[in-house]
Order: sequence, then structure tokens, then C-alpha cells
Amino acid sequence: MALTSTTLAAGASTVDDATTDRAELTQDKSTDSTLLARGVQDRVARDSERVRVDTVAQENAKRAATEASLAANDVPVQVSLVGAPGSKLPASAASLKGTNLGSKAWVNPLGGNYSLSSNYGWRWGRLHSGQDMACPTGTPVRSISSGVVTFSGWAGNLGYKVEILHWDGTVSWYGHNSKLRVSEGQRVEPGQLIALAGSTGNSTGPHVHLEIHPNGGNAVPPKRWLAAHGVNI
Repeated sequence: MALTSTTLAAGASTVDDATTDRAELTQDKSTDSTLLARGVQDRVARDSERVRVDTVAQENAKRAATEASLAANDVPVQVSLVGAPGSKLPASAASLKGTNLGSKAWVNPLGGNYSLSSNYGWRWGRLHSGQDMACPTGTPVRSISSGVVTFSGWAGNLGYKVEILHWDGTVSWYGHNSKLRVSEGQRVEPGQLIALAGSTGNSTGPHVHLEIHPNGGNAVPPKRWLAAHGVNI
């Protein structure tokens, strides 16, 4: 009887050991699979980030080359003049206020094919004093009303920029253009082509930076100001 009891105990121990071994082997396989999957995910993430960084670097290099080329070769082109060709600005631009410069209508500077991106307000610790209107490069940019072009050229962070003094004393700015289509001293009508949209200057993509300066003073939110003048953007 004692021998039989001993034999059964040994058999039970052998069965328990095999079960334990199988359980440990299964756990090891599961752990290895998890670690392998995590390693693959990490490698994919690193490869994706490397591709993204390379793409951004290439795009920045292209943009820098384009802007350098534009800065070196492009000049404003005068088209659709209203008034005498080659007319000069008065001694004081402020004297234009209230003069008969044409229609007093106000219009959308892009018309369509754009989306509002960065709004007027504080951004990155500083005031973003305009409304960004994202659109494809080459989109026609038009004067929001009649007036006289007081600036047309390179303006540092705003790239190729146009400024217009309008009939009521309001000054509008249009920044980051790829091409300029008006010259200083030129008179323009509402909706007249003044530039082609782009991404020159300090820009992360093609858009128009629109600023509104009532009476030539501090900038105000363009969307709200235009809405008050019957224009929705």
C-alpha cells in the first residue's frame, strides 16, 4: 500500500510539472510577441517621423529658393490703370481721404476658393493683426474697394505686399503674395486685380494675410470690419 501511494504521488508531480512548463512556455511566447509588436511599432513610428522631417526640410528649401528667386527677379506689373498712367501719390497720402476715387463699394478680396485659417488675435505671444485666408498659389487677390496703392513691393515677414489707401481713409494690406500686379501711385477700383496669392515671407503655406487699418491707424479684426460694411468672408 505504501508503494502504491508513493507511485501515485510521483505521477501527480510529473503531471503538475508538465502543466507548469506549458503555462510558462505560453507566457513566454505571449511576452515575446508583445515585445516584438512593440518593437515593430516603434520602428514604424521612427521611420514615419524621419520621412515627415525630411519632407518639411525639402519643402522649406523649395520655399526659400522660390522666395529668393522672386526677391531677385520679380517687379510689380502695372495693369488696368484707373486715371492717368504713371500718376504719382500726393505729398500727403492722408489728403486722399474723401476724394473722388471711384466706387465706394466694398468687396471680398478673394471671392471664393479659400478658407479662413489664422484669425485676428494673440498667437504665440504676439498679436496676429490680420485675417489669414488660405488659398492656392496664384489665386487672384483683389482690392476691397476703390483707392490708391501706397505700397507695392517686398515687406520682409509679409513677403510681397500691397497697401491701398481707400476713399474713406481706411488702409488695407495684402501680404505673402507670389506676384504683384499694381504699382505705387496706381488708382484701383473695387474688385480690381492687385496681386496673385502665394507664400512669400514668413509663411507656412499659400494664403493671403489681410489687414484693415481704419483711418490708417491700428489694425482691427478684418472679418468683423468687413461684415459691418456688408461683406462676408
